[in-house]
Amino acid sequence: MSTALELDAITETEPGCYPAIVQYVEQLSPSMIRVVFGGPDLEHYVGLSAPDECVTVYFPPTVDDVLPRMTEVGGVWGYHDLAVRPECRNYTVRSRTATTMTVDFVLHEVGVAAEWARAARPGHQVVLSRPRSWYRVPGDVDWQLLVADQTGLPAVGRALEQLPPGDRAHVVLEILDEADRQDFVTRGDVTVEWIVGTGNGVTPTALVDAVSSFERPDGVGYLWFAGEAGASRAVRAIARKQWGFDTKHCSSIGYWRERAEEWLAKYKRYERMALAGYNRALREGRSEAQAQEEFEALLERVGL
Repeated sequence: MSTALELDAITETEPGCYPAIVQYVEQLSPSMIRVVFGGPDLEHYVGLSAPDECVTVYFPPTVDDVLPRMTEVGGVWGYHDLAVRPECRNYTVRSRTATTMTVDFVLHEVGVAAEWARAARPGHQVVLSRPRSWYRVPGDVDWQLLVADQTGLPAVGRALEQLPPGDRAHVVLEILDEADRQDFVTRGDVTVEWIVGTGNGVTPTALVDAVSSFERPDGVGYLWFAGEAGASRAVRAIARKQWGFDTKHCSSIGYWRERAEEWLAKYKRYERMALAGYNRALREGRSEAQAQEEFEALLERVGL
């Protein structure tokens, strides 16, 4: 995911950040690397049960550097001096134990996260934020549609692993290479459709058309999408305007952006305003999904 949102206040017993040390690196497929993090700070990590449990990963200037800890200002933890704030990206927690956290990195052709992951070795360090999530299935749902490119594979894998027995879900996954397929364990009633060779920053995505042409089953549905930010907006528009889904039944998240470095350079001009609007929406009692929609709407108004 391409943009890190400011984190809210934390309790005195929960750290505001988690320096994490690489324990193990594994090449999962041609397009994905798995990194297992550990270190004493992760022993205090307070996780979430949601399958798209997400942390912001802050990267040092070079893979051998060590970042300072975040600081707390007004109850909010972060790197508050934007002029020197480390580069960061959002990543799904694929799995965790009491002392470790596993994160799968998609190897985009360029980008700070992909470059770091390619060079990462045991002993290298990053700093992680507190977690958050967007996947929340209402109790009235009869079926789910889970749609993602390669960046969403970790969350989809967790979602299928956690699916209760008999729960229905159709999954559409877009990958670059047949070797990028993954096997998922699930107790649910699941069908999986693989789209190979499109999207993922190489060609236009086929996921928007897949959602648009999806024949919805009878009953109440829930749509969860993760992929390129522009595609996530298009999918959200289909669900909200064509299908009539409300924010409780549709979670469409931009995990990354085309021409991300160019986008981030422009985003910095509006960052404080956008984050202030997001946090204000939360303080006023709106859900994370509603706050995210307001955040995205503001960015769209300024051409982002």
